[in-house]
Amino acid sequence: RAFLRSLERQSYGAYQELRGTAWTLQRGVQLKIDQCQKDAFAPPSRCRVVFEGAAAQLPNEAYATKVSRIATGDWISRKFFDAARSAGDDKRTETGGWGGKKGGELRIAVCSQFVLERTACLVDGSGGVEVRFTVALPASGRSIEGIWCARVLCERALDLALKAVVAREDADLARHIASVIKQRSLRDALAAKGLVAFIGDGALLARRAGNDDRPMVDGAVAFDSKKCGGLRVELNGVTGLGLPLGLSLICGGGFHGKSTLLQALQVGCFDKVPGDGRELCVSDPNCVKVRAEDGRSVQSVDISSFIGDVPGRPAGFTRRFSTSDASGSTSQAAAICEAVEAGATTLLFDEDTCATNFMIRDERMARLVADDREPIVPFVRRAAALSTKHGVSSILVLGGTGDYFSIADAVVVMDAFSPRDATADAKALAGDPPPMPADAFRATPRTPKPGVPDGRTGCKALSSFQYGDNNDCDVSGVEQLVEVGQTRACCAAIIHAAKQRHASVASLLDALDGLDLDAIQPAGRRDGDLSRPRRYEVAAALNRLRTAKFEIIEKKRGRDVMDET
Repeated sequence: RAFLRSLERQSYGAYQELRGTAWTLQRGVQLKIDQCQKDAFAPPSRCRVVFEGAAAQLPNEAYATKVSRIATGDWISRKFFDAARSAGDDKRTETGGWGGKKGGELRIAVCSQFVLERTACLVDGSGGVEVRFTVALPASGRSIEGIWCARVLCERALDLALKAVVAREDADLARHIASVIKQRSLRDALAAKGLVAFIGDGALLARRAGNDDRPMVDGAVAFDSKKCGGLRVELNGVTGLGLPLGLSLICGGGFHGKSTLLQALQVGCFDKVPGDGRELCVSDPNCVKVRAEDGRSVQSVDISSFIGDVPGRPAGFTRRFSTSDASGSTSQAAAICEAVEAGATTLLFDEDTCATNFMIRDERMARLVADDREPIVPFVRRAAALSTKHGVSSILVLGGTGDYFSIADAVVVMDAFSPRDATADAKALAGDPPPMPADAFRATPRTPKPGVPDGRTGCKALSSFQYGDNNDCDVSGVEQLVEVGQTRACCAAIIHAAKQRHASVASLLDALDGLDLDAIQPAGRRDGDLSRPRRYEVAAALNRLRTAKFEIIEKKRGRDVMDET
């Protein structure tokens, strides 16, 4: 405190003396300053408050397992954020123009509705806690406000950390941890029941708005599976709708809740905070949402299982398909192959975001345009074999076609947000199954070459990140990125992976899965704004990076990966 006060009115550059320092705030609690901003208008400084286990005084169950440590870190981050906002400590001071007082705001990464592993708060196996946050070091013009800085760092930061870590409600923390553990147990129980998704009775799936992921306040209809017949199951003591391995259809009229259900399923791979409403909605942790993305980049993907030889291109062109401006059908074909390459075992589709000519090809169109003149093999002709021969299930939202009825394993109709089992009804209406292609489905593996960025990198939005000068990567179509910290971590992971050579995309993702979030940060960095994405979001970001290159891994022993022949 005395040192900070001694900096009063010195040039702003004197703050650099704080970089890399550690200060004992009280017994067992230290303030560590990792990075200092160069001027009052630069990005804020990065700090940590570190509690020894004895000082944090966490109950044993809060740090006994990795799951409980993630849940506890999430809970502490939220409490720190709430305390800062309540006290006004996250508000920036700006008075008197350029020469006036400015700075002082103290902020931690914003948490979404999901309980994720984050670098904002780390809990270790001994009960130690590290809270990471940013501080805009105070100034007047270019002069240091040392007394004000001492108050922010030595009083306010400590007070917020103590409120979040020590002065806690243990019962509330216990409920938070128990909720996460229950969600994990439901998700873990899916495979033994032969399910890819489960929605428990009482779940509230509707959200407030397209830009507000909190539960709807008025008018939300609680999920009720009483009309789901044979699809109604019990999972770990919870009754609800279970979607089996294979092909499941979610049908119904417009505005009856089909897409709402699928949107809940696509984030069923993540744990939610208590009170979110979707805690009883879980899905295969290896599920991937697939959609058409006109204009995206595709590099060396074998999409020949869905797109055959095309006019004006040499034979076999789609075995190593590359484009900087994909169409709806080619982008969706690439997305399926990329997801399977990364290890996905369940694919999710909503007809509203799919390319129609990729999903279906009805009999009349087949008579008008002969199969030998149509290079697209629609998904309806591949879906059954994808499940039975390769173990990749699919869940489709459909409201405009019955072409999938004959090959579906389960059909659910949503009626005024209420589900019913319509499998038997759909089978009674189904015609002959679609013709199956003679050739086999392939997902040919590739060797990735991300390339080291040639300039600035960073991420300020959920939907994109910068990977070098003039190279923005658009991930707006990756719908299972749920908070900006995940996008930021995808960027960091690709930069880290680019430093080594990896034999395949799968081996690159395996290597990243084995690292903690700090390991993918630049040497010496301990930023608190990363959230862990799954391997599938990292793969999706890598595949959309326009400067990334890939090489098809040639056949070995005359056999492609996932080739039925």
